[in-house]
Amino acid sequence: MSRYSILLLFFLLPGCTQVKIGSEFSELRKKTIALTGSSITLDNTVQTHSAIIPWGKEETEREWSRDDVVSRALQNNPGLLADFQSIGIAKADLIQAGLYTNPTINSVFRFPIHERGSDSAQTNIETIAAFRLSDMWQVPLSKTVAQDVLEIVTLTILSKILDNVAETKVAYETAVAAELQQYNSTLLLNAIKELKDEIGYRQLYGYTTNLDKYLADARVSSFTSELQQGEAAIHTAHQNLKKLMGIPLLRSLNLKKSLYDDITLPQLAELQDYALYNRPEIQISRMKIQQYKDTLALEKTKIFKAVDIGIGYKKDFEKPFEGVGPYIDIQVPLFDDNYAQVARAEFLLKQAEKEYIKEKNQVYEEIRTSYRVIEALKKEIGLYVTKIIPSYERAIDYSYSYAQTMQLNMVNAVESKIYYYQAHEQLIDKRFRLMRELARLERALGKNLILFTTSNKGDG
Repeated sequence: MSRYSILLLFFLLPGCTQVKIGSEFSELRKKTIALTGSSITLDNTVQTHSAIIPWGKEETEREWSRDDVVSRALQNNPGLLADFQSIGIAKADLIQAGLYTNPTINSVFRFPIHERGSDSAQTNIETIAAFRLSDMWQVPLSKTVAQDVLEIVTLTILSKILDNVAETKVAYETAVAAELQQYNSTLLLNAIKELKDEIGYRQLYGYTTNLDKYLADARVSSFTSELQQGEAAIHTAHQNLKKLMGIPLLRSLNLKKSLYDDITLPQLAELQDYALYNRPEIQISRMKIQQYKDTLALEKTKIFKAVDIGIGYKKDFEKPFEGVGPYIDIQVPLFDDNYAQVARAEFLLKQAEKEYIKEKNQVYEEIRTSYRVIEALKKEIGLYVTKIIPSYERAIDYSYSYAQTMQLNMVNAVESKIYYYQAHEQLIDKRFRLMRELARLERALGKNLILFTTSNKGDG
């Protein structure tokens, strides 16, 4: 093969470049599994056709846990599926940034128009073949900046994945809490109706008045109204959860009625140390600093924006004369020395450094706030489980046993039952608030707490 064929092949090879994101998405998937315990899919063809989403008897009868719901949401969320394409866009920009400027060949032919004396009629040919010498130091830096951008895009998507996980967990806890509250409200309403009947019975013997009866009627109606609101709350919570899961809204969803997992939190300092190094937003802030450092270096090389070198050839047919020599084309930075772009990069770098400090402070505050709230709620729940609820249970047993011997009237027994269900209502609310705060803590940390260990502090 001749030297010219090799040169031609060298020029044509860049045209075969393809943009593939398999390795980048595989790395994103690994990080997602490590942080959330769930996986992601690049192209979910089922989700693009909502009418054919499989949802049969098995999905309807299945009890969906919180982890099941999160996993389905990550697989089906349309927003995430769209965000994944940003990796391809950034990868294409990276490949483009690594391409060198095509060599140029310029030819000028000069033919005589008017003869103005001896030797004035000349036919000249000038040919120049050149390439962009400045690419040698600008392209590697441009590629480095584009690589920084690709990393930032990937981390931004990872941040959105964690947002989706946290939102789905809160939606799940909201739906479960609504169902538990509705069941407890039904029992509470039955107890209030029982109290109303007891007041009506005692009125026959003059122990209660019409006022007692009217107040009991109003109380029953009020709680019946709250029961209707509870049904609406369940419907709204389920619809929101189905949207996040990417499943048809008309399908039924059976959730596990578990609202509280007794998780022992690591030390606050461990969580803060991990988050301040590994949370995606922190990594993004660090990458932006690096990006603008690389951008600053790139802009400084553009003081001479374009430097072309090559070979020039000229032939004069009349003299005759022909010759070959070096060619150089350089823009002298007399007016535009790229100083403004250099200054812009410097300001962006300073801004990124300040935002990094701001992000660290925000992460620190988010973790500390959620941690304190969770610790307080755990103590409150402990009091309800070990003291308040058992005390009402003993009060119910005591009231009913003595009511049967006529030492206490049945009104006291029924009221004890009402207090018991009201305490359960408060307990459900506190458990919901704890799980909601736990999801916020995990989001602030950037990782599922169940997957968290002290060895994770070196991850990233």
